[in-house]
Amino acid sequence: MKTGDALKASTRFPVNAITHIHTEYSNGSASKLDPMVRRAVCEALGPETIFKWGECFTTVEKLLALLKSPHRRRNPSIGIITITDHMNHRRHFFSDEVLRVAAREPRIAACAEVFCIDQDGDGLYRVAPEVLVYGDGNPVESEYGEYFGLSQTLLEKLFRTCRAKGSDRVQTSRVLDFCEENGIACCLAHPFDGHELSLEATFDLISRARLVETINGGFSAISARILEDFIAFQNRVVTGCRLSKEDALRYPVAQRLASRIMSEGRSVLHPWGGSDAHEHNFARVVVNYLSDKPNPSAGDLFRTMIETPVETLLSEGTFAVVGEPGTVVSGLTDIMRIVARNMWRNKRSIFNTPLRSWRIASTAVRVVQEELRHRHQRQSTLLHQVEHDFGFNKLLPPVVLSNEVHEPAQKSMKLVLS
Repeated sequence: MKTGDALKASTRFPVNAITHIHTEYSNGSASKLDPMVRRAVCEALGPETIFKWGECFTTVEKLLALLKSPHRRRNPSIGIITITDHMNHRRHFFSDEVLRVAAREPRIAACAEVFCIDQDGDGLYRVAPEVLVYGDGNPVESEYGEYFGLSQTLLEKLFRTCRAKGSDRVQTSRVLDFCEENGIACCLAHPFDGHELSLEATFDLISRARLVETINGGFSAISARILEDFIAFQNRVVTGCRLSKEDALRYPVAQRLASRIMSEGRSVLHPWGGSDAHEHNFARVVVNYLSDKPNPSAGDLFRTMIETPVETLLSEGTFAVVGEPGTVVSGLTDIMRIVARNMWRNKRSIFNTPLRSWRIASTAVRVVQEELRHRHQRQSTLLHQVEHDFGFNKLLPPVVLSNEVHEPAQKSMKLVLS
């Protein structure tokens, strides 16, 4: 290879990708909170009350405009956007507007955040971590032209074939298997938050993935720390570390997981990041993608995710999460902004009296806060169990990397191995 060709082959171009984002098409029957809020409002004001609740207010055109926005200190330039609207057994179809924009702009992809359940240790099915399902990297045909992401046919096949036994809802583990069998890029979405599985079942699902969303703009730093610790634990097990007899006896859950990781030949895990913005601050968490071309498409991103071994992605630093997890303040800010948007959205039906407006607003806030409080209590329980049942950073020694690995790659590997 000539010197110029070698230099060209080694040149990589950093591109910021928003890999978890919602639009207004995540509302209605696709939204978990929609029936809860509308039911509470009707109970407070009567069944005849007309009130439309929305938790996502982002238009597709607004996301398209992000690709044209100049780089600023607090708002980095964006090169790829994967629209991951809520999909569930009640509603799983792409809007015409999303497909039109994706066909017009190859840097935007039509993807999905799939609501799931899974079987717990007691045999019962409970709400489980969701899966961000992206695509196989090849263009998909539609009436609006070719686009990157999922085809409607493939999406319907997923919801048809991945159903949990005796349910119309899909199962997380089956969705992960479906993606692997069909060569589809996917990622577990904020897998330590927003579900009802036991701790061991949660970690077992995380262990089955290749990419795990460790930093989410809507969830706390506690979740991020636990997920990063578990990734480091699994990656050390995969690379040959074993628990001592004393640790195996002290942490039997960790030993069982380590045994499954080894016996089933599970993969090294890679951390991922998601904005998960519903209303504003769209680039609060991005994935910095080192591409081999200056203007990659969403399909290029998906092919890199699928075709490159996780070990290589880690050692070469191909993906890096940029941004911070959510906080109590940012969460409350999001709630108040969404409630205010809903009040304005329903102004014709609720602003006839100040009392009526106040009761609707307070009811909506109460329902959302109760859901967030439930999630916080659930997370606190899991956190207590993690501290009791696992000693991730104490269980296995850190992996010492070879000096032959260049410094940036070595730093990237150490983040998930030590």
